[in-house]
Amino acid sequence: MSKVSSNNGAAVYEAWLASACMPGDLTQSLLSTFKDAERFYHAFSKNEEDSRNKIPPRFIRLLETNGSNEKLRFFEQAMNKHGIGVIRYDDPRYPETLKRIPDPPAILFYQGEAACLRQRSLGMVGSRAASYNGQKAARKLAADLSRYGVSIISGMACGIDAASHMGCLEGGSPTVAVTACGLDSVYPRDNEGLRDRILKEGGIILSEYAPGERPLGWHFPVRNRIITGLSRALILMESRIRSGSMTSVQHALDQGKDVFVYPGDPGSEQFEGNHRLLREGGIYFTSATDILEDLGWLDNPPSVGQNSDCAVKTESASPAEAAVLNALKPGTLSFEQLLDATGMLPGEMMSTLTILQISGRIEALPGKQYQMKQ
Repeated sequence: MSKVSSNNGAAVYEAWLASACMPGDLTQSLLSTFKDAERFYHAFSKNEEDSRNKIPPRFIRLLETNGSNEKLRFFEQAMNKHGIGVIRYDDPRYPETLKRIPDPPAILFYQGEAACLRQRSLGMVGSRAASYNGQKAARKLAADLSRYGVSIISGMACGIDAASHMGCLEGGSPTVAVTACGLDSVYPRDNEGLRDRILKEGGIILSEYAPGERPLGWHFPVRNRIITGLSRALILMESRIRSGSMTSVQHALDQGKDVFVYPGDPGSEQFEGNHRLLREGGIYFTSATDILEDLGWLDNPPSVGQNSDCAVKTESASPAEAAVLNALKPGTLSFEQLLDATGMLPGEMMSTLTILQISGRIEALPGKQYQMKQ
């Protein structure tokens, strides 16, 4: 993971500015007026009138609290330790599609390969508590799209998000994750292994939230506008009517994006949001070919795709995954037996088992038993 230079003062002040969680247009206005975040910080610290007169009091209090030397040192240390870089709205790397949404983020924090943001991209969303069949379908669809050079964008949550990211990596294209917290932490913690694999295999993780920002409930629906903003279209895999996935659908519609809807099981409550959306005009599909044909991508290879510098060949298994697979070769083992056989910690084991199940290499049995997929 690349490191941010400790001499990069601008990134520290941009983290300070982003920590107030102000609307993007207000943050962008301040950056335009003062040319950069460091100049604004010094003007704000000196209580210059033009640095405060446009800012609501609640944001002024946050900027004052987060502007201490101790907090600035925290930002600097966190960004260097976790390899966090910054893409400003006026940066050439900032995606043009994201500039066209309502309230685009003025500052993006990232880990990984920013060049991947130039790939053809589709968003995939769905339930965190997704069914096995829903996750399996998401993984296969993402892998099929990825083989055509399409990068999958999702939120790195459990369920459909994780399956979508894993499928994309299996197909050979890098994947994009947009999180709802600072990049110095992983949410959910069980997906730390997935985070590491995304970065190792040439993907990128994005957030508009500064280091130290916790995954608060309101962050998630706000975050979803970035997933849809980066995507050419959105794919809904599995969702109830009242769910965070439906906020992604609303963002996509507000942004004028197509929404492809997986039909799922008509008798399952897990897909009730899908069926409602299909009745209201969502685009029906059953395969990656349907989506690629509708978008005109099937016979039109991308200029940036699987052979680009930001694509990294997928390895068959990480060391942790290989250890679990080797332990399961003789037969079925329980969770506790796998811990004993591999020497792994419970959190790492849970993350590894999730990835192996999503990738279709093992299956879970009743009583927390696991075996190789037949």
